Amino acid sequence: MVLVPSDREESSRRKLFTTLVLHGTAGLATLLAITFLRLEETRRVLHALGSSALPLILIFVAFAFSLSLLKFKLTNRVFVALGMIGATTMLPLLGVVLSAWIAVAASAISRLLAIKQIGPNKSDLDDPVMDYLRAFAQFATYGIPTLFAGTIYQLIGGVTPLQAATWPAAGRVAVAGFSLLLANHTVMKQVEAAYGYSAVKMIKVSVIDGAIYTLALPFSVLMVMSYPPLGAGAVLGWAFTGVLLNWVSRNLALTRATRDHLVHQLASLSNVGKTISLRFTTDELLMAIYKACREAVDVTFLTIALYDETTNELACELDVREEEFLPKFRVQLGDGLNSWVVKNARLLNLASSREEANFGIVAYDDGKPTESWLGVPMIARDRVIGVISVQSYRRNAFSPDDEILLTTIANQAAVALDNAQLFRDLEGLTTELEQRVLQRTTELNETNVRLQAADRTKNQFLANMSHELRTPLNSIIGFSAVLLNAATDLLPARLYKFVENIHMAGNHLLNLINDILDLSKIEAGRLELQPQRFDLRNTITAVERVAKGICSAADVTLLTRVDDSLPMVVLDEGRTKQMLLNLISNAVKFSNPRSVVHLDVSHLADESAVQLVVRDNGIGMPPDELPKIFDQFYQIERHGSSARPGTGLGLSLTKGFVELHGGSIAVESQAGRGSTFRIKLPLECVTAETRN
Repeated sequence: MVLVPSDREESSRRKLFTTLVLHGTAGLATLLAITFLRLEETRRVLHALGSSALPLILIFVAFAFSLSLLKFKLTNRVFVALGMIGATTMLPLLGVVLSAWIAVAASAISRLLAIKQIGPNKSDLDDPVMDYLRAFAQFATYGIPTLFAGTIYQLIGGVTPLQAATWPAAGRVAVAGFSLLLANHTVMKQVEAAYGYSAVKMIKVSVIDGAIYTLALPFSVLMVMSYPPLGAGAVLGWAFTGVLLNWVSRNLALTRATRDHLVHQLASLSNVGKTISLRFTTDELLMAIYKACREAVDVTFLTIALYDETTNELACELDVREEEFLPKFRVQLGDGLNSWVVKNARLLNLASSREEANFGIVAYDDGKPTESWLGVPMIARDRVIGVISVQSYRRNAFSPDDEILLTTIANQAAVALDNAQLFRDLEGLTTELEQRVLQRTTELNETNVRLQAADRTKNQFLANMSHELRTPLNSIIGFSAVLLNAATDLLPARLYKFVENIHMAGNHLLNLINDILDLSKIEAGRLELQPQRFDLRNTITAVERVAKGICSAADVTLLTRVDDSLPMVVLDEGRTKQMLLNLISNAVKFSNPRSVVHLDVSHLADESAVQLVVRDNGIGMPPDELPKIFDQFYQIERHGSSARPGTGLGLSLTKGFVELHGGSIAVESQAGRGSTFRIKLPLECVTAETRN
């Protein structure tokens, strides 16, 4: 590139120079003429104000100057300053001449302070001559609109200084304010045109500026209306309040602008990050990087050049000039700004064409007569693989924030491009890998077939074993029951106890076999529920009768509470009883003698479900045990509990039954404070047949 001021930039600058000079000259001449013509009027106003004249002038000078300092940035060149509010307030009290001079002086001085880097607003010093001309142009920006608004105020019957706070007087002040706004926008349109603003942008600026001014206009009217009854002290209070509110609003606006800027930057960087994770060809990847850069910095001119180590050349893979994509080209690494970045492996930011000589660089003439330039190296694995550079017609176009953003984008782009190359290298291995995967998949399918056969064999074995085991067990249980009933007086107590143990052991073994079969059916998806409509209250009563025997043997009390609003349910009644008895017997087993086990049954109308809660005050469980208690054959091994009877199947079965009903089960427990199990079941369960 060649860093020289472009013809376009010079032409625009000449146009703006001419516009500002004419504006300032016309405004100054008009203001001087009106001052001379209305000198007697100004004296009359000061005489009418009497002792309030000097305090009011000082108040309005401070007020207007403060509002001019606390202005809001609307675009890079246009600011929304509430100085017009000060001018509107001054007109009915100080008259048109004094108001115009104060408004112009406040605005011009605030701009001069910005040039000197003093105060809250500072000029970027891109062009000091133009900055001074902008200050000079305030004679037109504020002087002419104030004179126009003052004339309108007098034509509609406005009195200066205002003597009475009436509704008609307030209306005339408001009309003067809108006249000032209209005149200001008319004057500024020529300046905005000189900046190159489009008609749409001019309208947008006027609407936003006008909306802000309109919202603040009632404050100006109230400030004027407070003078007749209350005097200069009220004006001072309103002025202080207005400056304070403007200061707070300005800080909020700056904070929001900073936040939005950071969010925009983070979003841009996030887009680049997403680009890295996607598979692109080189051209697609470069286009994605360009779009990401466009969201973060000025990409009027953007170049992405990749370094070819084999030929020691820079291959310009993407060259964009004002959204026009130029052909690719190659240059030998040597002179030029891009070559300097690659050789030195660090960024280069030239604020203007004059800084090029400071680095001893001979720029490559690419036909782009721009003013400022920023280039950052793309580094991957400690190796420079290329450079991203952007250019602009403006001076000082690229800030330190732009340097950080473009560097971050360049680093991520380098990784993306390097990964793309690695991906192309890996494509050669894809076929072999796919063949290996296919071979392994075939082996796994064969293994899966063998496992399915083994599973069928296991299920068949369990079914056969259940039949073979239950047949002799039924005989053992049946004959032992006969002996228990018939031999009470025939057998000695010791032998009778043996028969009783045989009967109990047979029942226990039969229950264990049934539990294992149920678990196997649940795992295989072959256990079918038998839902039917029944009254859950009757079922709870039946469970309570059986459970009280278990509780009595352990010296534990069972307290049952059933919700009166409990409706009829459609569930598998047998499995429901089995779930409750499993939980109650489990609670009794881990409860201390003379303790209480609670069974609460409630209707959850909003969920169309019933809730079954079993709560005990027993030994409880530590938190690390809770995730494992529903595993098959799992039992808590701890002091005082390891010797308690059980197979570790009850909770696993209960969980399986609950889930088959379409419900849920949860547990809460603390060591030494007991456990609470909660089951939620739908009022009507949906079986697999119903779903199909």
